[in-house]
Amino acid sequence: MLCYQKCSPQFNIIFLLATSGLFLTESSDVAKTIFSELGNSAFLCVSNQSSNTKHATKWFKGNTTVARYKGGSKAYGEYQQKAEVFPNGTLTFNITTKADEGEYRVEIHNKEGQLESTQHFTLHLLERVSKPDLDIKCNSPKEVTITCSMKDEMGFILNLLGDSLNKTVKDQNLTKIHPFKVTGNNKYSCTASNNISEGEISKEINCPAPSINYIQIAAIAGAAALIIILSILVIYCIRRCHRLQTQRQDAKEFQTELKVSMEIREPMKQPKLPVPCPGQHHEEYSSPHPRPHSRNNREREERVGGGERAQRGERAQRGERAQKGERAQKGERAQRGERAQRGERAQRGERAQRGEAAQREERGPRMEKRVERGPLPLPPQ
Repeated sequence: MLCYQKCSPQFNIIFLLATSGLFLTESSDVAKTIFSELGNSAFLCVSNQSSNTKHATKWFKGNTTVARYKGGSKAYGEYQQKAEVFPNGTLTFNITTKADEGEYRVEIHNKEGQLESTQHFTLHLLERVSKPDLDIKCNSPKEVTITCSMKDEMGFILNLLGDSLNKTVKDQNLTKIHPFKVTGNNKYSCTASNNISEGEISKEINCPAPSINYIQIAAIAGAAALIIILSILVIYCIRRCHRLQTQRQDAKEFQTELKVSMEIREPMKQPKLPVPCPGQHHEEYSSPHPRPHSRNNREREERVGGGERAQRGERAQRGERAQKGERAQKGERAQRGERAQRGERAQRGERAQRGEAAQREERGPRMEKRVERGPLPLPPQ
């Protein structure tokens, strides 16, 4: 009796809590994340619950009732023939669609209808990842460029491994320039994964030292030789054209000088008139002027002969130059010296001609005086 009186306040409090149901009510505000493959079944399992048929279970998505279970009876709202609830509270979706994603809530009641616990779930429906693409290119015998990529997918993680390489990225392609730690064959693997699936690809690569391409070297050498030969031919043609042009110019100069020298020599080649002996009559001295007709004929003959000689000299000079070839420069120097000598001889001839003309002018008056005396007497017969 004494113990009851001392403990009665505590017993009263426990009784009140038990009758109100507050002592056994459990609520979980932390949502459990569930990942499942799109198009397959999905399971939302209630934790810490047995298959006691006396408990009632209610599933909600937002404010919409998904399924109810109580005393062995099942009821479904909009999810008829799509979802199924079990006595232990587990909710199963037969074939999932993208519309089934979202947040779900389950309420568990005891046999008196009092709420015992509440649990929250978040359902994510994913597609299986495909196999990634792995591309490896040799930059040098000791370096490679590795590309691990996915095609038009989201929600994946790429992981690249091999030769002390470990690189991970999310929702993007992966490219890495990697130097070899160990030469020879190296194996690299690329793994794509999400929360429900995984795909992997592996490749081995060996980057040998570049070999000598003899065909390419021969082609480069042939092209260089062809360029050198063409350059030599161009230089030879330019020098030959210049040499021919110089020879033609020298021939013209020589012809001009020859013509001038012939014109200078023509008066010098006129024959001297013989001096008549005393008592001899000479017809050419009867007149102080030479006969015009005979002089014109001689001039013509001398000009024709001079032209022929000039042509012959030009032809001979061309033949000589063609035979000499590389000695053209020496011949040109010799020819220039000969021209200088010819010029000197021409000047000397001109001086001699002037002196002879002066002598003729001096003898002219004497001849006229002799003509005035009359004809010389004829010798006796």
